[in-house]
Amino acid sequence: FLYLSNNCLTALPESLFENLGNLRYLNVTDNRLTELPENIGKLTSLKELRIYHNQLSRLPESLGKLANLRELLAMDNALEALPESIENLQGLRELRLFQNRLTVLPESLGKLANLKVLDLRNNHLMALPDALRNLRSLTFLDVRANRLVSLREGFGEFPNLEKLDVRWNKICADPGWIQQLEERGCSVYV
Repeated sequence: FLYLSNNCLTALPESLFENLGNLRYLNVTDNRLTELPENIGKLTSLKELRIYHNQLSRLPESLGKLANLRELLAMDNALEALPESIENLQGLRELRLFQNRLTVLPESLGKLANLKVLDLRNNHLMALPDALRNLRSLTFLDVRANRLVSLREGFGEFPNLEKLDVRWNKICADPGWIQQLEERGCSVYV
């Protein structure tokens, strides 16, 4: 475990991750980081990565090498996009990206078959990728306070969804599948 939170750090040295191959938990929250070193991909045993409350505008492509990652908490940053390599995080169960500047999500996000929690609230998303319907393990989806104008029909097909929050968007019509989700016990907030 490595805790580096609340230290006013503006950068992490590349050498920091050289000999930490067994590291399972990294917390660098509440700093002033603007980027993560590319060699963060060497932390192949990492299960939890907490990088929230920083000033990150992007995540390195090497993030996709963290095959054992279960939780990625990157909320309250300045992220504008996600790396395509995110599709390699097949063990990821929780992805929290709220309070960023995301305008688009990669279709590769739909390959995260084990993802249960996806929190995208308070971004600048105008649409959600069709591939999200492949997230069959999803139990929690929060997309409130974005710029969404519609929700595609396939988003009603999440078999395990327990909570869907789409409030504070510009959705023009109430898709019929929202009622189907509610009827099977999913809490839906429109």
